[in-house]
Amino acid sequence: MSFIFCKADHHLEVVDRASMTFRSEHKFLLQAAIPTRFFHHEYFWTGSGAERETLPEVVSEIDDWGFPQHRIHGPLIVEGKARILVVDLGRTLTAGEQTTVHIRHKMKDLKGTFKPMLQVRPSSQVREQITLKVTVPNWRGLEVNFNQFDHDSEQVLASRKVEPQELNPSRLTFETVIFNPCSGNLGHKLEWTHHET
Repeated sequence: MSFIFCKADHHLEVVDRASMTFRSEHKFLLQAAIPTRFFHHEYFWTGSGAERETLPEVVSEIDDWGFPQHRIHGPLIVEGKARILVVDLGRTLTAGEQTTVHIRHKMKDLKGTFKPMLQVRPSSQVREQITLKVTVPNWRGLEVNFNQFDHDSEQVLASRKVEPQELNPSRLTFETVIFNPCSGNLGHKLEWTHHET
């Protein structure tokens, strides 16, 4: 393992009421476990139908030459629903050195296959905390739950309803923070249902 994940912040926004356009943002506070230059970001996308999938964007500070310190290395690797993005950190970090990697992404789901959830697997092994946040239209009958589940069996072990933080009358944000999440085989997700299409 090249990095220890100290903190991870994940935000998924459903832009339109038809759930066709999405924005996601991910920030990782990383500590190099060994000297390393490349960070592998693995994620799953359940949406489909876009003719060409957009490449995520890496948000980074600028170096002395005016170039971003962090940049995407190579193409986005796509295999089924799985995605791997390789980020070049611009230099080799020494063991114990920390950095923040910030990724933004715009996605489309034209065929309606997106599963309404923001989920992290225990393979992320975040030590301090994970923040999960979703912003969605204020649909009729909207209900958002935070679920902890066994990664192998997918069995939900604990569940609770999450109350919204209102942004404006048409959009709501739901957030939960998991402290010291690196335990056993637990996965975590915000999952929602609604009655309006």
